[in-house]
Amino acid sequence: MTTNQKAPNEIPLAVTEGLALLQPHLQSWVRDHLIEPRAVRLATDPDGSVFKQLWLITDHVGKDDSSYRIVYDAAAGTFGLECTLASGVEWYMGNYGSFPEAVEAM
Repeated sequence: MTTNQKAPNEIPLAVTEGLALLQPHLQSWVRDHLIEPRAVRLATDPDGSVFKQLWLITDHVGKDDSSYRIVYDAAAGTFGLECTLASGVEWYMGNYGSFPEAVEAM
């Protein structure tokens, strides 16, 4: 589920600053997958019974792409990972810290 809310102002700055800290191959991945942040509702458990609103930062670009996406948790002020499980549940795997930490955790 997505909504048309305005993304938090801190996202672009954190992404720009974090991008400079990544290895070149990860910078390339981010540039290929970066999207305009949009609000999403993701499951916080693999069963898909509890949900949280987050901000999607990266998205898939092809059918053979990684199943991971970077999200931002505005309440915690940190970035984390989302993975679509075989069951179809879009699972929020939790906070990983800064933008580069989340990218490197994939």
